[in-house]
Amino acid sequence: MPGAGSGSLAFGKEQSFKGSLETDANSDPQYWQFGRDETLTDLSLDNQLQRLDEAGAVESVESVKQNFEGAVEVEAAISSDTFNDVEDLVFNDGGTQFTTGRPNSAKIYAGVDYLDGVAERELVGCIPVDFTPVSYEQGGMTTFSISFLYATENLDTSITPSNVTAVSTGASAPSHAITVDIDGTTITKLQSAEVSISNIARFQYGSVSPEPIDAVIEKPETEVTTEAIFSGPSRLEYALGAADATSPQDRLVSVPGTIDITVDGTQVSTYNFSALKVATEAWNNVISSDDTTESISWNADGDPGVSIT
Repeated sequence: MPGAGSGSLAFGKEQSFKGSLETDANSDPQYWQFGRDETLTDLSLDNQLQRLDEAGAVESVESVKQNFEGAVEVEAAISSDTFNDVEDLVFNDGGTQFTTGRPNSAKIYAGVDYLDGVAERELVGCIPVDFTPVSYEQGGMTTFSISFLYATENLDTSITPSNVTAVSTGASAPSHAITVDIDGTTITKLQSAEVSISNIARFQYGSVSPEPIDAVIEKPETEVTTEAIFSGPSRLEYALGAADATSPQDRLVSVPGTIDITVDGTQVSTYNFSALKVATEAWNNVISSDDTTESISWNADGDPGVSIT
């Protein structure tokens, strides 16, 4: 970056894959900010070059472009002003859960006002691949991250988005914006928590272009991780198999769970998990002056495995 304040970042929701953007009542394209403390953690493209050899030549004689694929990843603080619009990019069933068919897609605009001009990349046909809707650490801002693949891009010398829906003061989520409930019981001494969703969508290619021609939902998989100051063996019992279990059981019970995000009295989202099972469990700092904590990773399954209210 050439200097503080020189970068810009916004997104719009495509009405169809690589199509036009959703518009407002005046038929103007709509744009949103991801959140405050935005970080563009990845912006790269791959021409998937294939090297060709020739008899008598020691080195390859040329490289031929195959499929085109771009990648972009954004991290930001959760905001009550724009986070639901970010969720619309991920959950293709009304922004609340997954369904079969095409994923939702977006255009992302990343611009740099450098010393001698302006460069903007319009990333077209952005489909979600990985989404971490909640990343919580006690005492810090609650953030999210989202990774996309994109189908093509356009380079411009001016910044496109105007009238971007931005984040207002007091709308970003601090650490006390998060409540985690497992089987109806709130984890009161929560130190960290994360929800990660992977394998959300993929491209489809054909023979007419190196660019993707369509996209489809892949196989979303959701995992929840928690770490809390140890306050009793109830969650260890779930890791062993069921409530009151004292040794490993042949089967594990599933329990429901929720993660609620509320910013200054405004409910942003509640993530509902219908069937959580403990994948791993660990005690930390058992012989230490620090607090003993319990770390657990949970597989979220079901139909749906995760939904938003």
